[in-house]
Parts: sequence; structure tokens; C-alpha cells
Amino acid sequence: MFRSPRARLLVLIVWAGAGLSTSAASPESLSITVEWLSDPSRAGRASGGAGARATADYLLEEFRRIGLEAGFQAIGPGRQNVVGRIGDQPAHIIVGAHYDGQGRGRPSASDNAAGVAVLLELAQELAGTPLPVSVVFIAFDDEENGLNGSRYYVQNPVYPLEDLATAVILDTMGRSFMDLERWTLIVLGTEFSPELAAVVGRLDDPEIELIGTDLIGARSDFAPFAARRIPYLFFTNATHRDYHGTGDTPDRIRYDRLDRDAGTILQVILDVARLGSVPTFRTQPSYPQHEAGLLSGYIDLIEAERPDLAESYRLLFGDLRVRLEGNPSREALHLAATVLLSAATPRLSAFPLAYAIGPFYEAEGAPEIARAAYREALSIGPDPATESYLGVRLEALEVSLPD
Repeated sequence: MFRSPRARLLVLIVWAGAGLSTSAASPESLSITVEWLSDPSRAGRASGGAGARATADYLLEEFRRIGLEAGFQAIGPGRQNVVGRIGDQPAHIIVGAHYDGQGRGRPSASDNAAGVAVLLELAQELAGTPLPVSVVFIAFDDEENGLNGSRYYVQNPVYPLEDLATAVILDTMGRSFMDLERWTLIVLGTEFSPELAAVVGRLDDPEIELIGTDLIGARSDFAPFAARRIPYLFFTNATHRDYHGTGDTPDRIRYDRLDRDAGTILQVILDVARLGSVPTFRTQPSYPQHEAGLLSGYIDLIEAERPDLAESYRLLFGDLRVRLEGNPSREALHLAATVLLSAATPRLSAFPLAYAIGPFYEAEGAPEIARAAYREALSIGPDPATESYLGVRLEALEVSLPD
């Protein structure tokens, strides 16, 4: 009897015969994997818990079923990366996605069951593809507590880092930014490698948007590789309102779009593998064009599609439109990205509103915008220390502002 839900799907595909192509089955296969990983019995796949250990066993079985040379890499008590390899060349590409989640009551479907599902699809596709390099697939554990799985791997690589050409990392996939109508596959890392920038640029895909890593920060498993100056690409569909929440459920994943993005990422991996030379890592980043246009476009879409948007954000967006016009500074782009991420995940926005956005506008001599940011943070119900801090800041602003 098959333990693997993907193995059961394979039987169904064979039984159905020629009437069902592999590509047509891919969204269904993605769905089956995400639902299995997000099932309540996995308890949110909290690192170190029984659900995460069951997931690691499942992924090892899947890697071996696909034909990878695979095993566990212990990273701590009850925690392990799952590492599989295709090919026997020393030179290799890493494709990674973290499998741990947010814990009981939070299914963690987009973050990051969907990324793991894509990882398995890529392994399935590449297992039968002759390449001049090896491909190492890693399902990282303990990302949510500080990128611990990827940090451990970089410090204790199973395969020498000097033979690693590129790291491709997948995280938070299958839902559009803030669940807007517009679908975007966001790519980070091209600013550090002209070769990788050229590979992604050749796709000529209007749904792909390049953005500088500095606008997002070290938020996923690409960061330890970047710190070692290893060329990397990070693929994501970005955060949504249920990010790290109870509503990150498998039924909200857009499997048709996830399937399409998996095909795009597959093509990138194939093109990188066939470059004929190792991608280089720039000392000074060359940031993508059109970042300001991307951020401005999101502002317009949010205002158009979210009539319930808080007035504080409408005030912030009005200021950001001005700052993003023409040739905006890097500081303006950072501010816009911070505000947009706060608007996308209101439950998690108290900290950036209180300690980054509000203080910025105070320093800029815009107390009315600072007050709006502080009040928005206070409305979320922050922790006691932040609530006390916000009270002090608002009291100080009352001196210069009427109510």
C-alpha cells in the first residue's frame, strides 16, 4: 500500500492513460502535496514537533521515490534538513524550500507547503533531464525560528560550497501579494549576479518582477548563501493577509498559478545549469529597474481593491506617491516597501509602524503622518512595552499637533 499521496496520484495518472497529460496533472499534484503538508494532523509542522518529523520522513520517501540520492542532515535535537541529489558532477545548483511551519492551528499552506510542493515537482522534472551539473534539493527545517536549517547547511555543507554555482530558494508561494487580482512572481538576487540577471531577463515574462533584496531584508533561506557571496535567486509570490495566521489554508492557494510559476522556475534552473560558466557575485549590487513603478503600482491596486483600507495607510500612500516619482532615493524605496509589507499583514504591522515608519516621519518633520502611523500601531493591540512607547510618542506629538 502506498504511503505517499503523490505516489497514489501517480497510479491514478497511469490508470487514466493518455487522456491525462503530466502537465495537466501538475496542479492536482501540487494540491495533493499542499493539503497533506497542511493537514491538521501535521500540527502546523512546527520545527521539532511530531508533524515536522512526519513531514521530513515523507520528503525523504518522496526524494528516494523520484530517484534522488537522499538522506537526513541533523541540525539539532529532533530537527533535520532533508537533502537529495541528482547527478554525479561536483559542480551543483541548490534548490531549497523550508518545510517547517507556524505550529498548531496555523496550516502554513502558502508559507511554505506550496514552496515544498514546487520543490518536489522540480525534482520530479529534473530527475530525468541530463544536465552538465548536479542539482541538490534541500527541504530546510527550522526556518521560522531564524533560518536555522539553511544556516546550519552553509556552516556544514553536505557538498562543498566551492562547487556550488547558485542557490535557488522558494518561499511563500501560491497566493498573490495581499491577495490582489494582480499576480506577480517576485525575484530577488539578480542585482548581485549579471549572469543570473540575464537568465531571468531572457524569460520576458510580464508577471515576473525583479526587486532588490535590501527592500525585503534577510527574510528567508537565501540569506545564509548571500552572506557567503554565493549567487542566489529567491522566488516568492509575497505576503498576504493570512501570512503566519490561521487563514493560510490550502484551499486559498491558486494552484493554476503555482503550476505556471513552477514551470518558470524550472526553466530558470535549466538555463543556469547550462550556462557553461559559474555565475559571479557582484561586490556592489546593480539594482533592477522599475522598482519604483512596481511599488507605486501596488499602492494604486491596494487603494482600488481595498475600500476598507485604514485612513492612516491612505495618508502614508499619498506621501509615498510623491517620494516615488522621478528618480527616488534608496531610502524612499525602503520606506515604501516597509509600508506596503505592513499594509499587507496588519496583524504583524505594529512593530514596523511603531519603530520604523512613525520615527521616520517624525525625523522628516511630518508629525501628522507620524501620528497616523502610531495610532494605527496602537489599534492593533501591541505588546505592553510597545503600547507604552506609543503612548509616549503620541503624547509628545500632541505638543505640535491639534487633535
